[in-house]
Amino acid sequence: MEEVQPQWSRETPWRQGHVLCAKARAALELHHTDADATCVVVISHDCDLASDDLHAEPDVEVIIGRVVSAANGNYSWGKAPRTLHLPMQRNGATVTVELVTTSKRLVPKSTLASFEPDGAFALDANGLDVLRSWLSSRYKRAAFPDAFVRRMDKTGVSKRLAKKLEPRGALISFVYFNLDGGQVLERPDGEPYELSIVLVHPPGDDPEASAEAADDLAEDVKEDCEAKLADKKQIIVKSCIAISEDDLPVSRARTLTHWRLEHMTLRADGNHPGPIST
Repeated sequence: MEEVQPQWSRETPWRQGHVLCAKARAALELHHTDADATCVVVISHDCDLASDDLHAEPDVEVIIGRVVSAANGNYSWGKAPRTLHLPMQRNGATVTVELVTTSKRLVPKSTLASFEPDGAFALDANGLDVLRSWLSSRYKRAAFPDAFVRRMDKTGVSKRLAKKLEPRGALISFVYFNLDGGQVLERPDGEPYELSIVLVHPPGDDPEASAEAADDLAEDVKEDCEAKLADKKQIIVKSCIAISEDDLPVSRARTLTHWRLEHMTLRADGNHPGPIST
């Protein structure tokens, strides 16, 4: 008797953040160049996954990622729009999964219907929120004045800020800039930008310890930036403060602009996430 192939239905077990099992990866020929570390994560929205109209929604979007040995702080919490280091549980232990936007693929629901998600992996609510925020960030990034971005690069402040955050980046969930009080101006040479930096941190299990560590980092960042910006005609760093997510009101957040450490994903060196193969 011919075996009946499972059909995609609204009762599908697949959800955003689920991981494909090894058999599903093999059937769909989804492999990272770091083959043994391959981790393919579903990124389609749950509503799209629930649709059983395969003419309107025939595919599931995934990212071919990999498990890495340690998280890079600049890729944690969605700070970089092209690369995410996402903590997940694998057989009860925390692992870091690296996802790169250029590694997105579409897989047919008709094929994926034959498989169940890999039960060894689990993504908690906070991790799912980070994943969703990171996925959307590519389309809602704030634009800074070109002159300001050039000065940040020319003075090396962008790289210094990233290097300061990298070893302790998991401590900081967001980096906000208040530039010229919210104005977007293309300032001429010799007319400095006034910059205030806000480092937002999750309270964690020990809010006092988290706040103290974030305050120390903020002071370190300000001193380092000021040292790089000895020429006060470029950028003036007015302040760098740390604030808990619990203490940042929406009204205040709306006056700030999210700064993403994009250059870290563009540099052409050996630390750049590798390509994938299919």
